[in-house]
Amino acid sequence: MGARYLNFLDAYLKPRIDAVEGVTSDEIEIANTVFQGTVLGPPLWNVFFSDVTQPAASTGGNPSLFADDLSVFQKFDRFVENSEITRKMHVCRTKVHAWGRVNRVAFDPSKEHVVILHPIRGEGDSFKLLGCLVDCKLVMDQAIEKILAQVRPKRQAILRTKPHYCVRDLITQFKTHVWGLMEYHSGAIFHASDTLLERFDSAQRGFLQEIDVTPEAAFIEHNFAPPRLRRNIGMLGFLHKRVLGLSHPAIQRLLPFHADVFGSLRTGEHNKQLYDHILDVQQQQSLHRRSVFGMVHIYNRLPQHVVNLTTIPLFQKHLTLEARKLCKDGNPSWIDSFSCRL
Repeated sequence: MGARYLNFLDAYLKPRIDAVEGVTSDEIEIANTVFQGTVLGPPLWNVFFSDVTQPAASTGGNPSLFADDLSVFQKFDRFVENSEITRKMHVCRTKVHAWGRVNRVAFDPSKEHVVILHPIRGEGDSFKLLGCLVDCKLVMDQAIEKILAQVRPKRQAILRTKPHYCVRDLITQFKTHVWGLMEYHSGAIFHASDTLLERFDSAQRGFLQEIDVTPEAAFIEHNFAPPRLRRNIGMLGFLHKRVLGLSHPAIQRLLPFHADVFGSLRTGEHNKQLYDHILDVQQQQSLHRRSVFGMVHIYNRLPQHVVNLTTIPLFQKHLTLEARKLCKDGNPSWIDSFSCRL
């Protein structure tokens, strides 16, 4: 797995203020700006800001724009020294800043990050990406601790109401107020170690113990699946969304069909198999196995009639029913029905 650099820059338009002598401050004309909150604001900004990708890509990086956020990604061979990667990052940032000076766009220094992402040689401060805290070695311990810090007080608040509500209502409250926090960043933390992710399962098991309900009874009677099972079914739903062609084009490029890469399908599996990139992995195979690419292996082994389902809710409902059947039958591995970590 090669080292990567990530260069984040948050831009805002620096308007020209033309002050006229004798005019009060609230009458000052502001020219050459893109006003927020207007119908044409986003399209105008996109047109104005789009050519920043030229200097951003000049050193070989792959720029990505979202509103006024610019992210530049570049892959390096794992043998390249961090100092060389950092030097190239700063060349890219310098060129983007030069574009900004010409086009009157300032970049907020407090929101700029230059990091090297690698499980061993990662370097740089943790940063937020779409609200999730990411550390440069992709351990995701800080992100998980931050989520749990939000979960704990809500769980305690629900348990304090135990004398006033029945079990069903307490579980409904947990689903409403806690599951959203636990699962909002599931895609970002999915590759974390079993030890870290177990903390979510432990938090939910502790809640069930307080209300005297077993995990099996909670699942069968209240559709209250353990976090581990829900994460796995959620990621399989994400892969099914890609198979149905409903995902972002970048996801479709990242996860091509197996037949598009090799010209044929693996025998004995369904006709919608995805490529899991296993042949591209030379290092960190355990990380690859517990990531979304490991879930590709699980998806490719699902029955044909399951991957033929035309909506994500139907697909995930079917998987949930399969896991519930195993639970009812007393199968001890029902929680790991669709796990890529076994």
